[in-house]
Amino acid sequence: MRYAWQIFTRDIARLGRTKKAWIILIGVVITPALYSWVNIAAFWDPYGATENIKVAVVNEDKGGFSDVTGRIDVGKQVVEQLHENHQLGWQFLDAEAAERSLERGDTYATITIPSDFSSELLGALNGQYTQPALEYRVNEKASAIAPKITDTAASSLDKQITSAFKEQVAEAAASNVRDEGNKFQNKIQKSRQRSESAFDKATANIESARGDLQRVGDRLGTAQSSMSGAKQTISDVEQAMTDAQAALGDVQGIISDAQGNVTGYTDSLTSAFVEGSTGLAEGTSRAQESVADITAQLDRANSRFNSATQQTNDAISAGDESIEQLRGIVNSPAISPSVAGPLNDAISTLEDGNAANKQLLGNLQALSNDSNETAKSIKSTADAVNQAAQDTKQTSQALSDAVDKSVPELNRAMSNLSSKVGGFSATLETQKATMEEAQRLVDGVAKQLGATQDAVRSFDSDLASLAEGMEGARDDVRAITATSRTKELQTITGLNSEEIGNFFADPVEVKSEPVYPVGSYGSAMAALFTNLSLWIGAFVLMVIIRVEVDLEGFKRLTVGQAYLGRFMLMALLVLVQAVIVTVGDLAIGVQTVSPVGFVATGMLISLAYLSIIYALSTALGHVGRGLAVVLVIVQIPGASGLYPIELMPTFFRAIYPLLPFSYGIDAMRETIGGFYGLHYWKFMAVLALMFVTSFILGLIGRRSFAHFNLLFNRELAKTDLIAAENVQIVGDGYRFADVIKALQGKEEFAADLEKRKHDYQHWIRIAAVVGFVGMVVLGIIAALVPSQKPFLLGIWTLWCLVILAIAVTLEYLRKSLAQSAELVDLDEEELQHSVATRGEGVHSATAAASVSVEEEE
Repeated sequence: MRYAWQIFTRDIARLGRTKKAWIILIGVVITPALYSWVNIAAFWDPYGATENIKVAVVNEDKGGFSDVTGRIDVGKQVVEQLHENHQLGWQFLDAEAAERSLERGDTYATITIPSDFSSELLGALNGQYTQPALEYRVNEKASAIAPKITDTAASSLDKQITSAFKEQVAEAAASNVRDEGNKFQNKIQKSRQRSESAFDKATANIESARGDLQRVGDRLGTAQSSMSGAKQTISDVEQAMTDAQAALGDVQGIISDAQGNVTGYTDSLTSAFVEGSTGLAEGTSRAQESVADITAQLDRANSRFNSATQQTNDAISAGDESIEQLRGIVNSPAISPSVAGPLNDAISTLEDGNAANKQLLGNLQALSNDSNETAKSIKSTADAVNQAAQDTKQTSQALSDAVDKSVPELNRAMSNLSSKVGGFSATLETQKATMEEAQRLVDGVAKQLGATQDAVRSFDSDLASLAEGMEGARDDVRAITATSRTKELQTITGLNSEEIGNFFADPVEVKSEPVYPVGSYGSAMAALFTNLSLWIGAFVLMVIIRVEVDLEGFKRLTVGQAYLGRFMLMALLVLVQAVIVTVGDLAIGVQTVSPVGFVATGMLISLAYLSIIYALSTALGHVGRGLAVVLVIVQIPGASGLYPIELMPTFFRAIYPLLPFSYGIDAMRETIGGFYGLHYWKFMAVLALMFVTSFILGLIGRRSFAHFNLLFNRELAKTDLIAAENVQIVGDGYRFADVIKALQGKEEFAADLEKRKHDYQHWIRIAAVVGFVGMVVLGIIAALVPSQKPFLLGIWTLWCLVILAIAVTLEYLRKSLAQSAELVDLDEEELQHSVATRGEGVHSATAAASVSVEEEE
């Protein structure tokens, strides 16, 4: 470590003594920072000047018409909106001028709205589904980024047109809905008035029907009372008929006795006949009284029958009137099906009762007719009896004059009277059966009247419930109309068509809430440009400052001491570069959550990059520097500096975890946008691991590839154009294995060298053929699988690097063989000296001399 520090202080003193070198060093530490500053400033807000990107708009739209929206002109509306839109430099031209400006590059793109655009857009409302299309043309030659911006503008214009169309359609639809809502509200109010009127009418009809039913009930009660009287009258008639039958039996007995006396006592015929006539008159008188009594009772029964018939007629008329009223209620549009059902049942009950009443009316009319016929028959019989009695009297008066003449006539008259009395008795027996049937009919009518009265009471109760239901329904209708008017209808009638149109034009509002916000595009790009500056700065040091350490001021140095001593000088310079770059970034306004952390991160990243580039440069010389350039080229797309790694081809996604930029950029983004968990320390730990690994591998490679670098720089020195370093190596420049073989036997060693020279020609041809074939095969695969071209391009590049490395290695072997051939000319003492000085750690003077000789030549 002491010698390494002495190398560092010696180099600092050398730089201090040479003031002209200060200018170079200042340029070395500042120039890389300019790359970061200039690019960050240039990319600070590139999308803030998009109004300078000109896009031609050609409006050929002629408008369209729809019953929903009326006439609209979407193209005109879009042009008016674009006049207020300053996101791009909209140029409103005709088709010919727009085409010329696009081809000349005056505009980056043209957007044409065709003449049938509005009509096709409205086709969906008319049942014609034709997709309208904007004509978008872009000049991709003019710029790589501008087409992407104009593509976004075209998409935005498409969305704007869609929004404008939705706005107009929604506004028209809302207006129609609002108008229909107003109409519906008026209809509801009218319906409510009609419903209330219908309810009032129905309620009045129900009350009227209930009154009619009350009267029917009263009449049915009176009819029931009449049926009780009719039953009693029929019983009295039956008793009177029984008495009449008994009287007629007595009359027949008297007639029989009278006939016997006339036959038995001819002598006393006159006196006996007179007595018989007198008895007959008395019997006739009693029969007439019975007949008069029966006739009076039958007349009373007929009167009651007529009253019951009239009452039944009234009940039937009242029932028919109630049925008509109920049918009018049921047919009313205000009556719901649930209410109409019970009413229809009541109507059916009334119709059944009326049918029974009509049957009863028929029975009563038949009974009245039979009673009238009976009364007439009884009266006719009584008249016959009276006539017979009169005849008997006349016969009795003339008895004294014409006994012989009158007796036969008397017998015939008495026989005729007896026959009529028997017929009247039979008639009375028939009428008694009729009275019994009438009694049963009256009982049935009484029962039917009772059932009818119960039905009337039930129907009256149903009508009362119906009246209550109608009142409740009226209240419900009022509540419904009131609710509709105050809530839903107010919502519909209060629609603001303009607000609804605006909502449908842009129904979703995206609330943008950035996580770890970055204020500017320049700050977002600072991580990439700063890492590039740090890598470039370290690489420039490898080009400007020699990585080989000379022996001035030292007797001996090891490879490790020389490696570390020069690394310390490089580290000081890259740290200064990092401070200048990061402090300059902050000065121009780069955002950071921790300025100290931002600067410190830049310094640590610069050390990691230095370790990698220094290892490549010391181990492989110019080849290592070339690999450092390849690394920076690969890292720009492969470390997600510009685009997310997910957008990159498969090759770059595969190498992403292996690239130093991946961790350097992410670590610096943490200091810019904000820290999350242990992410920052994870990134820095990976960079620290790369720093240590590359430092160790560089030290090993410096020792292992010293002879390769020596031969390579000798070849570069021969060109007199390319700078070649005086490579310092341990020992005399000969491979240790070759020296041992030469000591063992020069002849065998010379034969082995000859064989290795022959193998070299063989391997160089194989390498050339394999390299060429591999490149051709990869090219063919890329042509067959276009989607994998980026990945195959990466493989092709790696293949070329591998072939180049093989070619360099083979060339190194050829030069090594030429140098090893010199061992054949050395004597044994010189060979032993070479082995003895192998581990002393001094830089080979032989190698230095060899380089000097080559340079002189």
